[in-house]
Formats: sequence, C-alpha cells, structure tokens
Amino acid sequence: MTSKRIAIYIDSLSGGGAERVMLSLSLQMQKEGHDVHFFLLEEVIDYALPEDTHVHVVDQPYKRTKATSVLHINNTARAMTALVEENERRLGRFDLHLANLDSTNQVLHHCNFSNTYYVIHNSIKQELKRAAKLNPFRYWRTKREKKVLKGKNLIAVSQGVAEEAKQLTWLNPKSVTTIYNPCDLNDIKKMADESNPAIPSEPYLLHIGRVVRQKRHDVLFKAIKQVPNIKLVLLCKNIKKVRKLARQYGVEDRIITPAFQHNPYNWMKQASLMVFSSEFEGLGMVLIESLICGTPIVSTDCDFGPSEIMTGPMADYLVPVNDPDALANAIVKALNNKIDVTDAPIIDKVDLPKVTQQYLSLMA
Repeated sequence: MTSKRIAIYIDSLSGGGAERVMLSLSLQMQKEGHDVHFFLLEEVIDYALPEDTHVHVVDQPYKRTKATSVLHINNTARAMTALVEENERRLGRFDLHLANLDSTNQVLHHCNFSNTYYVIHNSIKQELKRAAKLNPFRYWRTKREKKVLKGKNLIAVSQGVAEEAKQLTWLNPKSVTTIYNPCDLNDIKKMADESNPAIPSEPYLLHIGRVVRQKRHDVLFKAIKQVPNIKLVLLCKNIKKVRKLARQYGVEDRIITPAFQHNPYNWMKQASLMVFSSEFEGLGMVLIESLICGTPIVSTDCDFGPSEIMTGPMADYLVPVNDPDALANAIVKALNNKIDVTDAPIIDKVDLPKVTQQYLSLMA
C-alpha cells in the first residue's frame, strides 16, 4: 500500500484506554510509512510521545464540555474544520478520519470529512443506563451524544459492541466493522521485563482503570475485604479519590496507589492476579494485556469483552456483575489454582500489525 495520511480525532491524550489504543495504532502506521496526525479538543497529554508525533489542538476558548454544548458545538466544529484544512493545504488530503469518544464524535458530526469512521469503545446501552441512574439531564445529554452516530460508519472494538450497535434501531448505522483494539505483543513483553524498584516484592492483586462509577471500585473493595493476606495495587490517576473510596469501605490499609505509570506491564507481569470489576466495557484491554504478560484474570462477566477474552478454562473465573461475594470467591480460587493463560486465542486477534492492516483496509 502506498503511503496514506490518517487523521485521528480524540478528546485528549490523557491516560485512558482509548487514547492508548490510538497511540499504538498511530505508531504502527507510522512505522509502515504512513503519515498520522492527532487532532485534540484539549491539550492534555499524559503519555510520553515520540518526537515525530504530530499533535494539533483545536483553537477554541472553552473547556471541552462547554465547547461541545448546543450553544458552541458549531463554532468548535468550524474551528476543527479550519485546523484540518490548514494541514491538508500543507500535506495533501487525509485518506482516513478516525473519531473517538463522545465529545469528539459530536464535533466530527458537524464537520464534513470524507471516509470518516467512529470508533465505539463502550457499550452504548450501558452508558445510557448509567446516565439514567444519575439524573434526567445526564441521560438527555448522553442520548444526544450517541445520536450523532446515526447513519455513520462505525468501528466496534468487540463482537458484543458490534451486535449491540446493529440492534439499536434508533442508531441505524451505515456500517459496523469489528476491529479489536491492537496490542504490540513484542513491546508489551519487553516492557514487562523492565525492572522497577517501586513494584512490591510481596504478592499483590492488580486493578487498572479510571476512578469512575463504570469500574465499580465499590464492588472491588467489598470483595477485597473478604480476601485475606494480600495487597491490592491500583494503577489510576485520581489517587485521592480512590483512597477516599477505599477508606469508606474499610480497606485503605490494604491498597497501594503508585502515581500514573507510563509502563504498567511490569506491574502486570509481577502481579499474582489481575482483578476486573467493571459494570460494562467495550472490550477490556487490560485483561488482554495481562494475558500477554502471563498473568491470570478474575473478571466480571460484563457487557462487553471479558467473555470474548476469557475463553476455555479461563471462563470459570468470570463472575456476575455487582456481586462482591462471587468476585471474592473467584479471587481466592484463582490464587489457589495455577491457571494456564498461554496461547489465549484473543492474543492473536489483537496483534498490532494485523489490526493495523484492518484499519488501513478501510481506505481500499
């Protein structure tokens, strides 16, 4: 394939999973000779970027939530269009546009870029359900955000997300393509072997994820309280918030909270077990990465991802959502049994070069 230009749109490059996925994809595309540019709504960059990474931030005076409100969305979209067109005058037209996350999706909906695909990283139904529990305004705002996907070309990060999108009659997408999130297997294994004196020498459980309701730290902490004699490491950004939650559930003395880690993989490799307590997901990348590092998993059987990842004997360690007792029992069982996680079928499906080719084929 001749060299192509790819534009990736995302809220920011903060330390989230969608951001990490797009960075991995961009690095592989660049390695294969393609020109990749990020377009951000906010200049928040938590990841260490290679010097030749092209990052552009849209010029608008508001924070992201205000910039994408009903009053300001058109102005933000015009600013984004101007920014992209400025780069196209210098470089030539972009061959593929990839939009990620709700705020950015709203902006791209008001732009008129050709060959645009919207990457769906989560269960749409579950996000709406969660918003409805919070308050009617939050539900209305989330539904408005999701409606911009109507009639669009969608990329689903798991089969479950793809099937859900096809079944939502009000969404009626133009197309739905399943492309699993990519993993650089060699890079992950290499980073997993790096030494880090901050990693505990004693056995520990590991949880990685933002401190948000979706991740159900309350369920996690209730379960940990029932599992004796082992610490829990939490890799997250909001340490103050997660420690407050742990204190509320009486396990603050059981948790270890390092700062944000640019390399989570050596933490994964040395963990006794990866624990996943989410209420919903799109895929659950840390589960796959944990398997690549050779570390077994206990997870909620949430929509979607874990059941596509934990197949065969690993399926015995899937537990119902919002059931701390079942999660605790599965953790104890997993700690007492040697679980073979080598050659998990999902690992071949997420191999970075293969996934990159699936994305590049969208320009064929």
